[in-house]
Amino acid sequence: MNTLIPEPPVLPEKTEAKPIVIYGGALYGGKGTIYEDGAVFVSKGRVVTAGTEESVFAQIPKTVDIEVYDTLGCVIFPGLINLHHHFSRSFALGLPFYNPNNENSSQLENFWWKYDQYLDDDMIQLATLVSILNSIKTGVTTVFDLHSSPLAISNIMENIASVVTRSGIQAVLAYEISERNGDDIFIRSLEENRNFIRSSSLDSRVRGMFGIHSTGQLSDRTLTLIAEAAGDTSGFHIETRDENNLKRLASFGLLNSKSLISGVFPLDNGDLTTLRESGATFVQVPGIQNNDTAQLFSGIKLGIGTSGTGGGILQALNIEFNRYCNPETDFSKLTEYIAPLLRGNAEFAGRYFNGKPGIIETGSIADIVVFDYIPATPITSENYLQHLLWGMQYTPVKMVMTGGQFIYNNYTFLTLDEEIILDESQKATRRLHEKFEKL
Repeated sequence: MNTLIPEPPVLPEKTEAKPIVIYGGALYGGKGTIYEDGAVFVSKGRVVTAGTEESVFAQIPKTVDIEVYDTLGCVIFPGLINLHHHFSRSFALGLPFYNPNNENSSQLENFWWKYDQYLDDDMIQLATLVSILNSIKTGVTTVFDLHSSPLAISNIMENIASVVTRSGIQAVLAYEISERNGDDIFIRSLEENRNFIRSSSLDSRVRGMFGIHSTGQLSDRTLTLIAEAAGDTSGFHIETRDENNLKRLASFGLLNSKSLISGVFPLDNGDLTTLRESGATFVQVPGIQNNDTAQLFSGIKLGIGTSGTGGGILQALNIEFNRYCNPETDFSKLTEYIAPLLRGNAEFAGRYFNGKPGIIETGSIADIVVFDYIPATPITSENYLQHLLWGMQYTPVKMVMTGGQFIYNNYTFLTLDEEIILDESQKATRRLHEKFEKL
């Protein structure tokens, strides 16, 4: 791995943090319930109990030496989950023709596919670090990433994984398989996915899955080879722009309960049936999808991601809500659609990680976020979505804990050196911009 970025001092892996109670504000546990005076008791990286402040403190044995973290009225949240992301895209901002909300075929061919080909190992490592900094700042602790770098394939997922591990978040990584760069790149991409899935199978916080892009352009031979390489146990992170293609993917065994689909096309009744029968999750990406409200209550599994753009998951929820909101919209039904997106993210992440990511309850992993948001009006189980959509969507995070360890506190990173990362990124992006200027 590149050693360009010096590692800051961190706690040794076996160091066990003292039990801690996080309290002093409203608590959202991830399943729709709000405790207005919430508290979480954490020990050995897990949630021992969560609920009202009174009930939590009453359950702590008097003989236990604990730390306390007073949120001073701020909202306590489970770590958020991003179901569709591209770490490497954090260096695209400022380049000619960059438009994060345009993912049509022309934008892909004339910008993103060229961008991917200019990435080298150093750029990828730094772009990943920058993206993780932004993820943590918005409360995201679990990321499903789809990566592409045709000139830097061998061991690139190990490179990305080492950065993820250092940061303290968790991620499921996939390398994008396509045929657009020739058969040699296709085979190497296939092997990179297969090798990383095997090597990460016992890792508690970084996992692998097969990545696929532009599925309509893939031959039957290619889809057969992917299915054979994956076997019966792997899921697939699929990004497609091709209508009427989901049934074909299902026929090759590429849609299952551990598969993600993100795409820019309206889902017809056949697509909805295929998704329901396969158990795959369709990921909404705000500002990019072109689906109508017919799919919202169709019984398919849904989640939400960002596709590499900034803003975080709460802002993505706000954009998604406003995209469907019009004078004819039934507000109550629309909130019924928004609420399950967070729960859908947590449900899907639970298929790859133990500890119920995205949930705060007894036995869950202690991935906990404190938003610097003190509600001016009561926040309850009945109105919390209003606070998420119009109160918290731009709110900064002031504390992030993963596995019971602080990785960000008082707006300071504890596992990454933000100043050095951004300084080195400026140098790397200048090289990237020089390559684009030669086009």
